[in-house]
Amino acid sequence: MIIILGAGIIGLFSAYNLLKTGKKIKIFDAKSVKANSTNASVGMLAPAIESKPQELKLYNLMKESKDIWNKLNDDKKLSRTIGLKSNSSLMIALNHDDEERLKFKKIYFEKIGYDCQFLNSEDTLKLEPFLNSNVKSSLLCTNQDQVNPEKLKKFLISEIKKMGGEIIYGEKIEKITLQNNQLLSINGIDLNFEKIVISCGSWSNEIISNSFGLKLPLVPLKGVSILVNSIYDKLNHNLWFRNIYAAPRDNGIIAIGATEDEKGFDSSIKLDELHYLTKSIWESFPKLEDLNLREIKVGLRPAVIDGNPVLGLLPKVSSKVICAFGHYRHGVLLAPITANIVTEYVLDKKIPEKYKFFSPSRFNL
Repeated sequence: MIIILGAGIIGLFSAYNLLKTGKKIKIFDAKSVKANSTNASVGMLAPAIESKPQELKLYNLMKESKDIWNKLNDDKKLSRTIGLKSNSSLMIALNHDDEERLKFKKIYFEKIGYDCQFLNSEDTLKLEPFLNSNVKSSLLCTNQDQVNPEKLKKFLISEIKKMGGEIIYGEKIEKITLQNNQLLSINGIDLNFEKIVISCGSWSNEIISNSFGLKLPLVPLKGVSILVNSIYDKLNHNLWFRNIYAAPRDNGIIAIGATEDEKGFDSSIKLDELHYLTKSIWESFPKLEDLNLREIKVGLRPAVIDGNPVLGLLPKVSSKVICAFGHYRHGVLLAPITANIVTEYVLDKKIPEKYKFFSPSRFNL
C-alpha cells in the first residue's frame, strides 16, 4: 500500500500515476484545511515566463513537465475535460517602462533558448482587440499555456476512484509515526505501508518537524486570485501584465491572479489584497464596470528558500519516506513531472542526477 498525504494537485497526480502501475493507494487529506495552494492557482503552464536567471535547473524541470502537458493535449477529449488549452500568452506593455522590461525579458528568453516575438501596439490589438487602446507593445510567447485547476482536480479524483484508489478526508495531520518501517500511524489509524509520500504543500514542513524532528527552510506565501464574469467576447491568449496575469476560461470567465504575501498561515481575505488586484485590473483592462466578480480564492503556496521544490527521500528517517512539496507557484505546471519522479522513487528505480538536485539532501536532511 502506498500512502499519500495531501490531496492537492501534486498528491492526486502522483496517485493517478502510481495507480496506473498497479499500486494500491490511500490518500489522506485534512477536511479543515481550505487554503491549499491549488485553490489560488490560475493554472498557468508557462515555464519560460515563470523562469528566473538563477534557476536554470528549475526551468529545465518546468520545461520537461510542459512537454508532458503538450502530449496530454494531444488527447482532445482529455483536454476539454480538464480545460487544457494551447492558447499561448501575451506579455503586455502599457507604457515605456513596461516596454523596456519586455525588451530585457526577450534578451533573457534568447539566452535560455526560448523564441518569442515582439509586437507593436497595432499588431497586439489585432490579436486582442478588447485590450485598452493605450497598449504600447507586447511579447507573443507561444507554448505558454494554461489548464483549469478545478477541472483538473475533479478529473484526477474521479479517475483515482475509478481505479480503486481511496481518498480519506479527516482531521488535520499533525504527526505520523513509523514502526519498524512496516507500520504507519496517522491520526490514530494504523496502516501497513510500502512507501509514504508527503505532499501537503505548506503544511509538509510541520508534519516532518513534528514527526521526525527535521526542519526545512519552507514558508507559506499567501496568494489571492479572483474569477470574474466578462461581457467581452472571448479573449484569445493568456495575458501577463506588470502585476497580474489573466487566463480566459470558457463562457466569458476570466481567472486573474495573484497577490503574494508572507503572512504565515493566515487564510483570510484582506481588503488591501482585493485593492491590489482591482487596482491592477483597472490599469490593465478596459471597462472595469463590465467585469462581474464571481469568486475570490485564497491559497498558501509552499516556498522553499532556494526557490526549488523538495523531491526525494528522507534517508535520515527512512528510505520509505518520499517528499513531494515546495513547488511555490509552479505546482500545477510541475505536477506531471513530479508524479513521474515520485513514481520512480516508489518503484525503486535509478534516479537521474538531474532530479537528485531537488532532493532534501541539499539541506543535509
